[in-house]
Amino acid sequence: MKSHISATIDNQILDDLNRFGREERRSRSQIIEMALEQFLQKRRGQDDEIVTSEGRFSGQFTREETYAR
Repeated sequence: MKSHISATIDNQILDDLNRFGREERRSRSQIIEMALEQFLQKRRGQDDEIVTSEGRFSGQFTREETYAR
């Protein structure tokens, strides 16, 4: 669910926001939402990220073995 807010933004930032929105064909709200999400993820740190590796599973497994844990 989305909520409506009101914000005061510096004119230069708003100009940059509008220019980027035209280039990316996105609305202001989409760009602001994406920027805030990225900012908050960086601020939280990497603790919430899923760690992955380049390795691949090449064996076999059964559901019984997987869910027996």
